[in-house]
Formats: sequence, C-alpha cells, structure tokens
Amino acid sequence: MRLMTGRHAPFCYGMAQDNSFYSFDTQAGRNAVVLLAGHLPASTITPFCEAFSAASSLFARHDTDIVLLVGSTSPYVPEFLALSFLGVTTVFCMEEFFAHYGFSNDMPESFVMDRAGRIITALDMTSPATCVTHTENVLAALISEKRREVGLPAPLLLVPHVFDAAFCHDLIDIFERSPQTQGGMASTGMNGKPVHRIDENKKKRTDFLVPPDSDLARHILERLDTSCVPEIKKAFQFEAQHVDRLVLARYDAPSGHFLRHRDNLAPAVMFRKFALSLNLNTSEYDGGFLTFPEYNDHYYKPQTGAAIIFSASLLHEATPVTRGSRYCLLTFFH
Repeated sequence: MRLMTGRHAPFCYGMAQDNSFYSFDTQAGRNAVVLLAGHLPASTITPFCEAFSAASSLFARHDTDIVLLVGSTSPYVPEFLALSFLGVTTVFCMEEFFAHYGFSNDMPESFVMDRAGRIITALDMTSPATCVTHTENVLAALISEKRREVGLPAPLLLVPHVFDAAFCHDLIDIFERSPQTQGGMASTGMNGKPVHRIDENKKKRTDFLVPPDSDLARHILERLDTSCVPEIKKAFQFEAQHVDRLVLARYDAPSGHFLRHRDNLAPAVMFRKFALSLNLNTSEYDGGFLTFPEYNDHYYKPQTGAAIIFSASLLHEATPVTRGSRYCLLTFFH
C-alpha cells in the first residue's frame, strides 16, 4: 500500500554513485524530489532524470535536491552506473525501502519529500515535462523562512500536511451539517466537583464533538497517529498513547475568541499532556491567531491542514477572528 501524504517516508540509506554514503538523515534540512526506479531498466526513468537535470538550477533555488533511488540488487545497476545526470544524485539503496513504500516495480514513481522527511505528494508521471511542472508548483506552495537569529522562541511544534485540503473541506462540511454546541470550559464548582462552564467573555466558540466510535474519528486518529505522534516523540521524548475527544470548532467574526488559559489546570483535565490545534481554512479568515505570551509577542497561524502542538501547561490565547470564520480541529494527547 502506498504511504499517504503527510507521513514520513520509510528510512532509506545506501551508496551514492560517487561511493559516498547517503541516507535520509543526511538529506534532512533540504527538500527532495525522490525518483523511484527500483528494479526497472534505466531506460524507463532516464527521460525524467534528464528533465529534472535540465531544471536542477531552479530546484536548487528551492533548496531541493533530486535523488534517484535504485535497488542495490537490481540487475540494471550496471546501466545506472554508466549514466550521469547533472544535479541528480543516484543512490543504490537497500531493498526494504521499496517494500515499505509500496513500490510495485511496474513503472517509475516519484514524490516530493520535505526537509523533515515527510511525503508531501506523489508526482504526476504522465510525462517528464508534466512531472517537472507539478514539482515546481508543489515546491512553490511550501512554507519556508529565511535563516535568522531567534531570541525568544516558544516551545512549539508545527507539523505541516497532517490533512490535505480536500479533507479539510470535508470536515468543514461535516461540521456545518452536524449538531453544534456552545463551547465551554472545564472548571470546578463551589462543591469542588467538575463543572462545564459557559462564559462568552472568556471563550466564544461553536463546537461539534466527533462521535468517538465513528469512521470519521478513526480516520482522523489514523492521520494523527502517523503524522503527529512520531513528531511528538522525536521533539519532546514523549510517547503519546491516547488522544482526547476530537472537536471540530468554529470561531466566528467579529468576536470568536478564547482568552488566555492553560489546558490542564482543572482537576478533570489534568491528564492532558499536549494540545493540538489544526487549522482547516487558514486563507479564509483574518485574525484568529494563537499567542503564547509567556514567551514572546508573536502571532501563530498554521497553514490549512497544518497542526500546532504544544504542552497543555503553556499559557496561550486564541485571538478574535475579525473576518470570516476560523474552522479547526482541536484535541489533546496523553
């Protein structure tokens, strides 16, 4: 089975054509266009290598490398050793990679991998020109920042491409067709018992709780498990075992907001370790930022389908939406 976009590519290592060692760890920090040849003859993928070689200077400006993966036991290794494509790194890699990816050896395949090793998209292999153009469009849409000194960072984790745009749209549609409730807050009553408190001055939001035993919940959890849980383990050395309730939420202009709060103060929710906020329609509203005032004055607004993950102990705020409606998925890991 092909790996879904947003998941990490299987780990790959091998020897490059110049006898240097190559692995996806050495690739980290730069995007890559990965061409898969497996055990196919060189002639099947040569036109694509030539097309990417001709455009290699363009991809270099996107901090993107072109990598051709050939099975180390392929009978066509001598053919590839005799070829050289400017700007393309040919790697003779271990066979397990192709099995884990789901490569069938019927025809060449390719995908774009981001600097963290996530598969962004499979590429259109209709023709070499089509493939190069598709790649250019994908790379142009990736979010990047110029290198700079950072003085006051907040301890946050941003995970892009958790959901694709189509699934985000589906979730918004499901939200609008489902019964909704006014968003409340976990609190403690005068008797010391947990209560669900409504206070529009503190929080103004509309919620839909995804049924936990539904196919929708299972699909969401699968994506979180493959895209977010490994990143939490890598960044924070925490093995998330459970995901809290899944909430689809809408903050409406002009006053949808959630003032400063921590997500695990009330006794009923002290089990929460990490919070997740995933935007479903970033380009369709203004305002609606996340802020973390203990660390800096920056505004955080992940792109559509991207999640921001942070400790449930951090003080944070969802600023008012000033235009449109902000749709998001909210949950917690523990």
